[in-house]
Amino acid sequence: MTPGLVVAVIGGIGCGKSAACSYFAEQGYPVIDTDQVAKQLMQPGQPGLKALVADYGHRFLTQQGELDRPKLAAAFFSDQKLKHDIEQMIHPLVRQQVGAQVSALKTQHKLIFVAIPVISQVIQPAYQIDHVLLIECDPALQRQRVATRDQRAIEQIERIIVQQADPATRQALADSIIENNSSVAALHQTLQAWLESVTKPGATNH
Repeated sequence: MTPGLVVAVIGGIGCGKSAACSYFAEQGYPVIDTDQVAKQLMQPGQPGLKALVADYGHRFLTQQGELDRPKLAAAFFSDQKLKHDIEQMIHPLVRQQVGAQVSALKTQHKLIFVAIPVISQVIQPAYQIDHVLLIECDPALQRQRVATRDQRAIEQIERIIVQQADPATRQALADSIIENNSSVAALHQTLQAWLESVTKPGATNH
C-alpha cells in the first residue's frame, strides 16, 4: 500500500481547526491532535509534568499534585520567557509521540490529519507533513467565536491572538486554504469538496 498522505491542519484560535478535525474524524480518517498529546504528557506521572516539576517545582501544581492548567495558562500568555522555556521542554516530547503515531498510521490509511496549533511545528521532520490545510476566518468573527465559546475577556483573547502566527504567515505555509465564515454545515460542505479533490485518482497534493 502507498504510504498515506499526512495533512497538517492549522488555523488561529476560533477559526475552526477543531471543527474541521472533528469532521474528518467523523468521515473515518485518523486525526492526531498535538494539543491533546501535550495534555496527556502533562498528566501525573507522565514525562511532561515530571519535566515541568523538575524546572519549576510545585509552582504550577494543585494540592492534589495535578497540573493547575488555569495558573499555567495565565503565566504562559503573560511571560514570554516562560512560554519559550516550556515550549522547548514539551515540544520534543510531543514530536516524539506524534511522529511515532504518524509512522504507524501511514501504513494503514490513505489520509492522516495532524492538528497543529503552533505554526513553527509544521516544518518539523518528525511529523512527516505532506500537505498543509489552513482553516481561516474573518478576524471579527474569530474574536466573537472565542468570546462565546470560552467566555474569555476580550483583553485575554487579544493576548492569545497576538502570540499566534499572523494570517500572512499561516497563508504562506498553506497548500490549501478554507474560509470558515458561515455555518458549520457550510464548513462541512467545503471540507467534503476538499476531501474529494485530494483523494481522487491522480491528485497532486504536495
